[in-house]
Amino acid sequence: MKRFTCGLVTAALTVSLLALPAASVEFSDIQGHWGQTSMEQVAQWGLFSGNEKGEFLPDATMTRGMFVAVMERTAKLLNVYQEPADAEPFSDVKTSDYFASGAAWARAVGLVAGVGNNQLAPNDPITREQMCAMMTRFLEKCAGMDLASYTQGGNTFLDGSSISAFAAESVDVCVALGLIQGVPVSGGMEFQPQASATRAAVAVVLERLVDVAGQQTEDPDETPQPSASQEPTATPQPTASQQPGAGGGATGGESGGEQTPPETQEPTEEEKAEEAKVAEYLQIIVENHKSQGYKPGTSQEVKDCMNILMSCIEDALVQREKGQFLDRPYIRERYADQIAQLRVAYDSLTEEQLNEINNVIVRLAESEQIYFVMDYFGVAMGG
Repeated sequence: MKRFTCGLVTAALTVSLLALPAASVEFSDIQGHWGQTSMEQVAQWGLFSGNEKGEFLPDATMTRGMFVAVMERTAKLLNVYQEPADAEPFSDVKTSDYFASGAAWARAVGLVAGVGNNQLAPNDPITREQMCAMMTRFLEKCAGMDLASYTQGGNTFLDGSSISAFAAESVDVCVALGLIQGVPVSGGMEFQPQASATRAAVAVVLERLVDVAGQQTEDPDETPQPSASQEPTATPQPTASQQPGAGGGATGGESGGEQTPPETQEPTEEEKAEEAKVAEYLQIIVENHKSQGYKPGTSQEVKDCMNILMSCIEDALVQREKGQFLDRPYIRERYADQIAQLRVAYDSLTEEQLNEINNVIVRLAESEQIYFVMDYFGVAMGG
């Protein structure tokens, strides 16, 4: 039996989660989790920590209070932190709250304005669109990035009309930067703007944010960018959080601005040939999938797995039509979350369902083409 193995796995918490030092990244509850590498990295950077039991609690819900605390730590990590002067406190934030400093800082620099009535709503889940709004403001106000060029394209999400007006441009920016991605569903991709985020999901997003902001703020002579093996020495040890969120509006309606894309080297002839090859194979797979459909009795679980895979493939072809060069790094970065979801969904299939999905896959293209595409996306079919 052939199974998928994924090669790129590159949601109320207590104050104890945010109080422990982040020296250790060996948590007892993240082994094999799709976000393990990111959780370990952000913990090493001092952005997150575990509880007294050595647990990260990856699937626990990320709150707004947690998120502003983590964003403050991120500013300190990147050496773009500014001490707030006479910041007006939120009425629902006590000075003893672990997120009090983060809330004051975030308000002072313009990352968050509250949900009305002078309230932060710190215990509400952070939503995906709220995260995007805060992150783009961070990139613009703290990292000094020009985000204007990332707000022009709009989005093609099936639920794009449900994205709040205050976050619409921010979502465009974050998607364009690769900070956050859509969710594959039948018929395309949704953003699910009001969905709540988990600690694991936020960890993944923040790792990407540090990378993007670090490229803008890094001073080769003074501020080396943090790496997986180097814990920042100047970073205080604040605490917490992560992914899609639900809850009231994050802040006012301003949007961020971003840095112009870095210069890219002209692809080699070999890379061009490989890219053309994968595009050809992707088109074959899409056409065969549309024409053949599913055999009667195919389980919904199998269809769900295929929906994830086909959404990635179809989106890749759309991006290519827009001028995107589909090299391996781009593919593996853009669809990392979806492939991780695919791995989880695939591993939960029964033996009978494994037979079903393998029968579906082998009818999509020649074996060589299937193997090439799977490897290109960072997914291998192995024993």
